[in-house]
Amino acid sequence: MPDNIYFTGFMASGKTRIGRLLAEHLKREYLDSDASIVERAGKSVTEIFEQDGEAKFRELEKEAIKEISQKKNAIVALGGGAITQSENVRTIRDSGILLCMRADPEVLCERIGRNNSRPLMAGLDPEARLEKIITMLAEREKFYSLADFGIESNESPPEERVLPQILDALKLWENLAVRVELSSGNNYPIFIGNNILENAGILLKTLKLFPQNEMLVCTDSNIAKKQKKNFEMLCSLASDAKNFIFPAGESSKNLEELNSLWTFMLKNRYSRKTCLLQFSGGVVGDMAGFAAATYQRGIPFAQFPTSLLAMVDSSVGGKVAINHPEGKNMIGAFYQPRAVVCDLSVLETLPQEEFYAGLAEIVKYGIVFDYKFFKWLEKNTEKILAKNEAALKYIIKRSCEIKAEVVGIDERESGLRAILNYGHTFGHAIEKITGYNKFSHGIAVGLGMRIAGRLSTITKRWSETDEKRQNELLTTFGIPKTFDFSLEAAWNAMGADKKAEKQTKNYILPLKIGKVEKTSEPSKEQVFKAFEAII
Repeated sequence: MPDNIYFTGFMASGKTRIGRLLAEHLKREYLDSDASIVERAGKSVTEIFEQDGEAKFRELEKEAIKEISQKKNAIVALGGGAITQSENVRTIRDSGILLCMRADPEVLCERIGRNNSRPLMAGLDPEARLEKIITMLAEREKFYSLADFGIESNESPPEERVLPQILDALKLWENLAVRVELSSGNNYPIFIGNNILENAGILLKTLKLFPQNEMLVCTDSNIAKKQKKNFEMLCSLASDAKNFIFPAGESSKNLEELNSLWTFMLKNRYSRKTCLLQFSGGVVGDMAGFAAATYQRGIPFAQFPTSLLAMVDSSVGGKVAINHPEGKNMIGAFYQPRAVVCDLSVLETLPQEEFYAGLAEIVKYGIVFDYKFFKWLEKNTEKILAKNEAALKYIIKRSCEIKAEVVGIDERESGLRAILNYGHTFGHAIEKITGYNKFSHGIAVGLGMRIAGRLSTITKRWSETDEKRQNELLTTFGIPKTFDFSLEAAWNAMGADKKAEKQTKNYILPLKIGKVEKTSEPSKEQVFKAFEAII
């Protein structure tokens, strides 16, 4: 369960009553930010507004919330305007989760009318009060949307409907691991836990992802069989949910298969409100994500990855694309999911080679960003290979944190995000020259990391010791050491990679474990010599 649970929402939305009920049910301390302000000021909220003004009230509110955030296991009802202050939102997020209570304007108007102590509504007749409520709700919606999730509180009494919904939602939200926060405002949560798929329905409901029961679940032919029970469960979440099954494998990641999905959606008359849910690995994630980005110019999309690689890579960051005979992922878009749910239990049916593929990407995060994480991986290889639950949860969480931080700074890969392409320029070339059917993406990237590591040694960017440590960890995690291929074919394939700029080939090369740079300096001769690292 989260450290603290904060309630926000418009006045009279039920924050106080439902907050008290939840605190009683969970046997937690109940706190009210307005009550704390009153205690600090020695006067009522109305008196503060009348005598000191709203600015002074907001200052006192900020101080009260900071003090409350130091608590543990508290249920906190916030004042209606508390989250209009960005500093308050940061304080709240750092110490718990934020729940928004929502009610229709007419319901709020009637409730507020019973109590004439609301400073912002004082002296208004019912018609004027309703008009002001509608205006204020519209103004504050951008702030309420910052909440982790929302619950409707139109119905009374809350003990019968609202509280049970919150308790159900918390079963999943207690597994909130990472918040992806982007400058575009397309923020979303990442959940990591064991057997959490069963709580998917309440997630979709609290995020309003399938209004009018419109939902389409996409998977591939392998997952539809291996994860039949979970697949059918997800399909049953909406009364008329349908499913679309892609042929398994990277070779199906093409325009023809994507067009089949578009056609299916058009024939079934899916609307702009449809939620497209993908339950598979990176291939289907990319395909379904691109379909969501383009169908009627964009529909809601959620990621339920089933492979370790997809959990730590393709499901996070919003890159969605298809392959083309001339290059991998050359046609696509940046389109963020509304949520990512990583259920560790689905990894039980993952083939060992695909598990290794995910570990290659995880090693990459240590190389490009976090030396301490790399050292942790070195020291905990046995636990990781044994699929220890705590170890798996940690490596997935830390990988997602790193990617979220990088993507948060550079959502559309105009700068820093390029570091995540370490090993990919060479890996994509290997995939292309083998027709996308010899190696999975993660294994190819692992081979690419060996080449990039050697190139960095050749160009004296990092030490032979660092290269050796990288390669030993990759070997421990099942990444092949060698592969027989044509140097010229690989060189030419690299020219078609989307990371190339005009005729210039760009490389992400490590300076040390934990730090890399983007460069176009290495010569063709140096690259060919680096290729020999895996021949």
